[in-house]
Formats: sequence, C-alpha cells, structure tokens
Amino acid sequence: MPLIVDKDAVRMDILMAFQDCIKEKPLTNITLRDIAKKAGMPHSKLLYYFQNKDDLIMSYVKYTQDYFSDRCIEWFMENPREKYSSNTAYLNAFMQYVAEGKTGENRPNATKQTYVLAHYNEKIRKLVQEEFRAWLMTMEDCLKAIYGDEVGAKEAEAMMILVSGTFICNYNGALTGTINSNILGYLGNLIQSEKKDT
Repeated sequence: MPLIVDKDAVRMDILMAFQDCIKEKPLTNITLRDIAKKAGMPHSKLLYYFQNKDDLIMSYVKYTQDYFSDRCIEWFMENPREKYSSNTAYLNAFMQYVAEGKTGENRPNATKQTYVLAHYNEKIRKLVQEEFRAWLMTMEDCLKAIYGDEVGAKEAEAMMILVSGTFICNYNGALTGTINSNILGYLGNLIQSEKKDT
C-alpha cells in the first residue's frame, strides 16, 4: 500500500522550519538548504514543495495573513464587549492580547523581515500589501460587529497602526518590550490634554 503524504502538513513543516531559521540569522542569509536541514528533509524534497526561496517566502506571507486574521476574529468572538467596563478597557485587553498572545501560541516571527524584503521585491510587496488589506478588512468587520456601523475603515486603520507598532516594538524589545495595559488610556490623555489647551 502506498504511503499517503499530507502535502499541506509537509508544507507547514517547511514553513515552520523557515521560521525557526529566522531566529538564527537574517532572512537574506537563509538558504533553502538551511531550511531543508531544519525541516529534517533532503533539499530535493523541499524543492518538490517550493520552487525557490521567493515561492517559500510568499507562502509564508500568506500563512501569516491567515494566521493573524483568524486569531483576531477568534479573540473578538471569545471576548464579548459586555465583559469589560468600557470601550477603552475592551480595546486595551485586545492590545494586551496582540502584545502577549495566548499561552502556547506559536506566532509567526518572520513577518518583520518579510516586510523589509517587500521593499525590494515587487511580488512580495504586493503580497504584503494584500496581507495588510485583508487584516484591515478583518479589523473593520470585527469593530463593526462590536460597535455598529458608526465605526469603519478609519478606525480599523488606526487599530492596525497600533497593532503593527506593537508587533515591531515587541519583536525588537524596544520601549518596554510589552504593551502597557492602558495604552489607549494614555492616548486618550493626550487628546484630553489638547482639549484643555484650547
């Protein structure tokens, strides 16, 4: 009886091996042979699943798009607004999740390097732009489901700026390395401060 291979599972193993390689050296220095070795397979087998490094990177970008969209929807579904004392408390809790994730969550960690690479590679740039458009639409849908039609693309874009900044700061250990549990409250203080000056 022939061996049945779950091709999607093998592709995911390769993407996770790529992600592990990113922990060790910059994306531009990683070869397909490095990834194959990390995945525990011959280079020729990896080439059966991915034609070249760009093909692998584009698949990884698509994986991160789906991963983060799915996790975002999941968080909002598991955390109804009614559980929180205010909109600020609710969105602060979401941002805390963005910063820290759930225990055991294996988040994609190569996204920041792919964003930089997108500046130099047109195919990857288009895919990254598509990734952010998909996240923006997901965020807008989630916010509308909670707050109604009075929120829209601009509010979703503001949240995406906070989310992206959080990922970058946490990845690099910049600032405190974690998001403060009252980030939206502090932004609100700046707005209140402006009102006092007028």
